[in-house]
Order: sequence, then C-alpha cells, then structure tokens
Amino acid sequence: MRRILGLLLVLHVLFLSLPSGSADYLGAESLDFYVVATYGDAAVLSLEYTTYSPSMSGALVPDTCCVYYNFYINSSGAYFMGGSWEAPVVYQYRGFYYLFVATMDGSVRVYRMGRDCFEPVTVVKSNTGEEPNFAVAVPYLVVQTGKNELVAVNVARNVTLGTIDVENVENGTYFKGVTVVKGSGNIKLVGDSPEKPPGAMPLQVSGDTLSIPEENVKLPLKSVEKYLWAREEAAYLRVYRLENVLLLVPPGFTHYFAPDANSTGELLEFGNESVAVSGGGDVYVLYYDGNLRPLLLGEPTEGGFLVKADNVTFTKCEVPKTYALEFWAAVVLLALIGFTWFFMVRR
Repeated sequence: MRRILGLLLVLHVLFLSLPSGSADYLGAESLDFYVVATYGDAAVLSLEYTTYSPSMSGALVPDTCCVYYNFYINSSGAYFMGGSWEAPVVYQYRGFYYLFVATMDGSVRVYRMGRDCFEPVTVVKSNTGEEPNFAVAVPYLVVQTGKNELVAVNVARNVTLGTIDVENVENGTYFKGVTVVKGSGNIKLVGDSPEKPPGAMPLQVSGDTLSIPEENVKLPLKSVEKYLWAREEAAYLRVYRLENVLLLVPPGFTHYFAPDANSTGELLEFGNESVAVSGGGDVYVLYYDGNLRPLLLGEPTEGGFLVKADNVTFTKCEVPKTYALEFWAAVVLLALIGFTWFFMVRR
C-alpha cells in the first residue's frame, strides 16, 4: 500500500510537470541523475528512468515509474551496482559511508564505501511482497521481513541481532534507535535522517568555452558536447567536486521520441530548453582529472534503460587508522581500570 500511494503521488506530479505540447507525441522517456555520495575520488550515482505513453485523452502519462540504475564511479570507470525502487540512502559511521539500497528483488542491500574501497556488507530479504520497509539508526538496520516480523542487523559488524515479533511489541517501541509505529495493517519504521547528497557547483558557457569558476577550469566546448545529445545541454551540466577531480553529470531531461501528425520530430527538453534532436544515443558522465574522460553508463531505449557499463567489482575496506587507534586506546584504558580495581580490592 505504501508503494502504491507513493507511486500515485509521483505519477500525479509527473503528469502535472509534462508540457502541454506532450499531446503531440505518442511516447517519451525521462532521465534524471542523482549523485548520492562521494568519497575521495569516487562517487555513487543513481539514474532515474521513466517511460510515458498516451492516455485515453491523448496526453502522455507515466507508464513505467520509476526505476533507478545505480553506478559506482572511480578513476577507472563507471560500474553498475544494480537496479532499485529508490535512490540509495547514505549514512556515515566511523570513517565509512554505508549505502542502503531497496533492490528490485525485495531485498535491502548494504554497501560500505571508503577511500579507494567499495564492498558489499549484507543483504536482508523482505518477504512482504512489496518494496522493502526499513529504517536505519547507524550502525543498526531494521527491516520488515514478514507481516509481523522485523530483523535487526548491526551493519558495521555484519551481525544479526535478532528477530522481533511485532505482535509482542508495544506501539512506539524504541529499538536500537529505530522507532516502531504500528498502524492499521501496516508498520512504520522511523530512524535517523540520511546524509544530505553533495551539492553541485555552477558552470558557465561562453562562446566555445565551458568554465567552472570555483575551480578556475576552462574546457573547450567541443570536447564536452560530443558526449551530449545536444550542444545546449552543456550549460545545464552539474559539476561535483570530488577530492582531486571533477565529475560532470548530465542535466535531467525528457526525450519525446514518437511524434504524431501534429509534431515535427523528436524533442529533447531540459532546464528551460526545448531542442529538436534526430534521435537518442548513449549517456555519459565526464570525469575530469586534468584530462576529460567520458564514462559510459548506457542507452535509453524508449522502453527501458540498457546498461552498457561493466558490473561493479569490489575492493575490501580496511578500518581507518583513526578508529583503529581509538579501539586500542579503549582496550588499554579498560585494562588500566581493571588493574586499578584489582589492586584496590586486594588492599
């Protein structure tokens, strides 16, 4: 029910956002891009894809909504993590980012992201038949795995803490930082607020030059535009500062690809622009480390997004030295307290 109500709201907003001229087209697709986390010179990007088809009135309405394609990006390329119902939510804990992904198979998948490392932590399968219902109070994850069943996991240690029978839990019970609220036929889980996504920097296009003023970077426009569907897109690119590099991400856009007798051809809409195009193509993000490198994500196919990036391979994360030192300092402190107590008792 939560998923259905959410979809109805999204469909309503998307329907209102479509331009009045959309009735001249028999099909469209939209893409939007979200950088949800950055660490060092790596980032996680989520691409939202939606298709549209005519309603009985002839106006375009969302047909498939909404699928997210998630990518891990670093200096070697862009790599596919899998699809999900929502963009990953991100929490920071002891030197790492933890990404929680509600995947298409009804699971919550957890990934750990650090400096030059990215690894899977755990998977918790939901058996409710709906989009996974979960909440996080780092480092604890609580997932509804059945109608009256919750499972709690410490993701930092990858340890399952136990299963909770909701019928025996009082409404509003506070469990490891997650509040359980029982309603009529549903369970609401409330935890911590996730990290805010990184912000983009402004850029400028003047003549044949694309400038990023905050970084004192200037790029020839022709080196950028060949990876875009239209030259005009360049002025709407979003730039994210990683540690030593810049990531240039396409603007969100809608591609009207099936004109009827009243329209003149395919159309691309982004920002305040409407640009005629001869057809779609591949979608890239651009990685700038002194040299501009295109990283291929895939291609919208007027009915789905065809991923062309390789699947992600994982690199194990080591505990940061800062937290390792904290751990051993705590061990030494506890040992000193224990010795002090022992000798005081003997006296």
